[in-house]
Order: sequence, then C-alpha cells, then structure tokens
Amino acid sequence: DTSERGEIYDLNFSVNNSKIKWELDDEFIDIAILHLNKPLLPKEKIIIKTPFKVKIPESFSRLGHVETSYQITQWYPKPAVYDLNGWHQMPYLDQGEFYSEFGNYDVNITLPENYVVGGSGNLQTKSEINFLDSLAELGKANPTYWKTNGFPASSEKTKTIRYKLENAHDFAWFADKRFKVQKGSITLPHSFRKVNTWIMYTKEEANLWKDAITYVNDAVKYYSLWNGDYPYDNCTAVYSALSAGGGMEYPTITVIGDAQNNITLEQVIMHEVGHNWFYGVLGSNERRFPWMDEGMNSFNELRYMETKYPKLTLSKEMGIGNVNLFGLAEYKQRHMYYLSYMITALWSLDQPINLTSEDFAPVNYGAIVYMKTAFAFYNLYSYLGEEEYDKAMQNYFEKWKFKHPQPQDVQNCFEESTGKDLSWFFDGYLGTKEKVDYKVSKLKKDKTDKTYQLTIKNKSDIKSASNFSLIKNDSIISTTWFSGFENKKTFKIDTSDFDRIVIDKDIKTLDIYSNNGIRRKGLLRKTEAIKLRFLGGIPKQNRNDIFWLPAMGWNNYNGFMTGIALYSNTLFINKFEYYAVPMYSWENQQFAGSGRFAYNIFPSSGIINRYNIFVSANQYSLTHDNNYQRFKAGVNLFFDRKDYTNRTSNK
Repeated sequence: DTSERGEIYDLNFSVNNSKIKWELDDEFIDIAILHLNKPLLPKEKIIIKTPFKVKIPESFSRLGHVETSYQITQWYPKPAVYDLNGWHQMPYLDQGEFYSEFGNYDVNITLPENYVVGGSGNLQTKSEINFLDSLAELGKANPTYWKTNGFPASSEKTKTIRYKLENAHDFAWFADKRFKVQKGSITLPHSFRKVNTWIMYTKEEANLWKDAITYVNDAVKYYSLWNGDYPYDNCTAVYSALSAGGGMEYPTITVIGDAQNNITLEQVIMHEVGHNWFYGVLGSNERRFPWMDEGMNSFNELRYMETKYPKLTLSKEMGIGNVNLFGLAEYKQRHMYYLSYMITALWSLDQPINLTSEDFAPVNYGAIVYMKTAFAFYNLYSYLGEEEYDKAMQNYFEKWKFKHPQPQDVQNCFEESTGKDLSWFFDGYLGTKEKVDYKVSKLKKDKTDKTYQLTIKNKSDIKSASNFSLIKNDSIISTTWFSGFENKKTFKIDTSDFDRIVIDKDIKTLDIYSNNGIRRKGLLRKTEAIKLRFLGGIPKQNRNDIFWLPAMGWNNYNGFMTGIALYSNTLFINKFEYYAVPMYSWENQQFAGSGRFAYNIFPSSGIINRYNIFVSANQYSLTHDNNYQRFKAGVNLFFDRKDYTNRTSNK
C-alpha cells in the first residue's frame, strides 16, 4: 500500500557550495547522477552536500519500522565506489547486498528520551553511556526480567546522542523503547586491545538472548585469531522486530531476527558479526563477487561451529538430539554445507561460484554462494593445514583492509604465502561448476616387499587437492593429502595394517560421487555394503542404500494390491537411479507393478547438462483374466539453462 512505502526526498546536491546539475537515473530511480561544473582531477578534493528527508516504510526489507521499533539502515545518500574497474552505481537489491566507499561518520540523533539506541561506531554522549551502563547492570542482575508488555508511550522529553566512526563504509542504528541491554568485553588475541561488546533485545526471545553476549565475544575472538584483529572499539548485536532473513550486518552492529533455539541464534550472531571482516574491513564488491563476502564468511562460520562444537551433528542442530531421522545423526554439522551443494550439483542445477549476485537462481544463492564456497574453502584449509591457511588469510587481511580487493588479490596473497599453485581452487572451484570425482582404480600388493600400490583415477577435468585414508575396523588409521593430478596416479602404501582404503573418508572435499573405496582383500572389493532403509534419507558414503516403503494400489481389474516399493535416493540423484514396485493382486491372484532403471551422464560442458538413459516396465490387468505388459526405453535430455533465474522447465 502506498501509505506504507518509504521514500527519500528533498535532495538538493551542491559541490563546493555551488549548485550543480543532477538527475535521477532513467532506469533506477534510487541512483542520482551528479554533473560536476568542472572535472575532478587526480589528488584533488571536492565537498558534496545535500539536505534529505526520509519517510520510513512499514516492515519493508531492511529499512523500516514495526510500530515504534525502528531499524534505520540504507537511510542516507551514499556515494558509489570508484575503483580500478570504474564506477559501481547500484540499485538496491534484496538478493545481493552492497559495495560502498570507506569514510568517517559523525552522527547526531535526536529522539524521545526513553528510547534505547544501538548504533554503528563509538557513542560520544556521556549521559547516554551512563544510561546504557545502568541498563546493562539491570540485565546482569536478571537477564530475563521484563518491565512491560507491548510498546510503552514515548517520552515527551527528547535527547540528542552522538556517534563517531572512522574507516567504515556504512552507518546503521536501531531504536526501541523495550530494549534490554547486556555489556561485555573481549581482549583481542594479537594486539591485546580491549573491545566492548553489547547485546540489545526484547522479551520475545529473552530466554535465548540471555547468554548471547558470549556469542558476540567468541565471534570477535575467533575471527580476530584466524583473520586479523577487529579494528573497531565496539561490537553490538541487536534483536529487532524487523530484519532481512536471519540477520543483517552493518559496521560494528548487526541486527538479528527470530532464532527459535540457542544454536541457531549463536550461529546467526556469529555469522553477522563476522561480516565486520568480510564486508566491513575487506570492502569487496559483494554484488559482483558475492563469494568474497558471504562465501568466505560462511567458511569462518563453519570453522567456528566445528571448533566450538566438534561433536555437533545435523540431528542435534535441528533439535532432535541423537535420533537418526533420515540419517541426520550420521553427519557432522559442517556437512550441512556439503550436502546443500551436493543436492544441486547431483541434479546438475548448480552454477559457478564467481557469478554476480543477480545471476544466481534463488536456491543457488544459498547453496552455491554460501554453502559451496564455504566447503570449498574448508577443502583448501584442510589441504594447506591450519598454520599455512591462517598465515595466508592474515596476509590477505593485512594487505587489503580498508581497501577494495578483487578475486585476483585473494589468489595472489594465498599463493604468495603458501608458495603453491592454487589455480585448481581459484579457477576450477570458483570459476567452473566442474564436479570433483576421484575414483579408486586398483589396489595391488607388491609381493617382493609386502607393500601395496594404490592407483587413483581423476575422472574430472579439475585437478583439486584430495586425500585418502587407511581404515581398520571402520576407524581412520591415517590420512594422506595429495595435490591434484590428471588421469591416474599411484601411491605406495607401506603397511598392511588396514581393512580398506577410502578417498575422502571424513568428507573434507567437494567430491560428490560414491566410488571412493576398496577393500584390502576379498571378492568384489570395490562393492559397498548394501543396507535397506525405510522411507528415505541422506546417503552415507561407502554404503549402498536401498530405500523401501509398503506399497498399496487398486484398479478395476486387479482390485486391491499390496507390495513393496524399492528405490534409490530421490533427493540426491546419482549416476544410477531406479525404482521397483512389485505388488500382488488379491482379486485375480496375479503379480502386478512397475519399475524403472536409469543411468545419468553429466557432461562437463555443452548445451546438455544431463543425459538420462532409461528402461521401464509395467504389468497390470487389462481385464480380469488378461494382463498387459508395457516396456519402454529412451533418453531424456536436460538442457543447460542460460538464465538460471528463469524457472521454466528445461527438459
């Protein structure tokens, strides 16, 4: 409704106090174009001024208000970034965020006296600092105490509070008369400088937020330890009635929505606080290279959760404890990133990581930008080792903080630090949607010295780093990482103290195919164990799952039929897929049913992204005494999409 929409108006730009010509962009009315009276030459400066007014929308995207709770973001005229690639004027988008210029902020806010405000930067007003400290003392005494239901009336008396912030590319503030406050601090691991931490929240999820100051503290600690020290003096997390998705980041402050449980709340707070590094300090162009922000930040999120909660499984994260529903208890929390990518990749619906945010299908913005990138960096981290990876990451952070790095700058810093050619990662993992597929080719015993020769074949065009493990009694004895290679490579195994060898047993790479194991002895050594599983679930590596369900049917000639449905995984499509539904007709005492067997071929390039070669068969009664059989064979071709944001079928 028009009355609920916001707007910015009364703009009147001047340069060096002189009027200039300016207009709104013809296509994007949230972009203003300024025509200077004379060119701005290198090393020269100008001062651009404008008044402006903002009508705050109701409950809309990131800027807005819910009754008298205010979320003030994207609220002032902001200069576009000019970098080595030229100007980057951008309209506002919901999918894909911002690219902004660094600057210094001096902000005065006047509002009713009983509002509690959280803002970017450092609060300068002594009386307001005392006010927040007093609220924090109340919060310390009783974190779940609450004085009122609903929104209290606004005070007739006003106050003016002042914030200052340097070397940042945005400023946001949040105001709510209901905020509870907690205050903490954290000492940075490298410089030993002290940072104040704050949380502000309302009664709606106070039972979850009462411990949230530790989440902010731990996020600042771990991100500083791994990437480089937090450069600001304050870090705040706010629970607001309005936010974008689970949360939204701004320099030194983040706004969080509903969380439902403690694990989810900690993960969202930590992720959004982490954007102070990947978005805040490293001011990359998230609209053009979203992986440099959301992706690299999501890897740190993965690492944080694995470091702090090493035994956390997907089932526990989802609130069902150790119940192995759909196989969730068999996977660690980090595998959420792998499995999210795996679904789209096996269906050949994935996209390369290094696209612009606008080019991603909505499902891939999460599965690729966040999840695949996070696990790709986890692959790189596992291959390089913690010490080498952190050294490279800190080299990148220190060299490019408060600047606008490009993808090549990330690669240069990592290769410079490690001394390794990482083109398989930056060109292969990030630049293509090629699927990783290492396969155990053979395991041969050397009769002369009783060692073994393991041959691994690379079935893909990407030479990614991977690993293999020696397994005994289903436990890993040792793991060997290797650099990528083409075709085949043979490794010498100096022991016979193992039962099996498995490629990527602990799932630390992007290999999504289950052809990775071989037993030391026995028949059909590459064949994995078969297990019947009810209904469906997540596939388990090195195990062949056959899913089943009771089957029932009826038609006029067969009457009532019962049987069983046996099928491959319906969510995680693989090269071989099938279903068979044999049933028994109780009326004419004959067998009936249907089945389909198919083999998928996934080309690495071209206009066709999947060939589905199939045979199918059906038998049912044509009359009460006669059956019919139908056999069918064919090929389904699935064409690659030029535009993944278009939801039209491509079969």
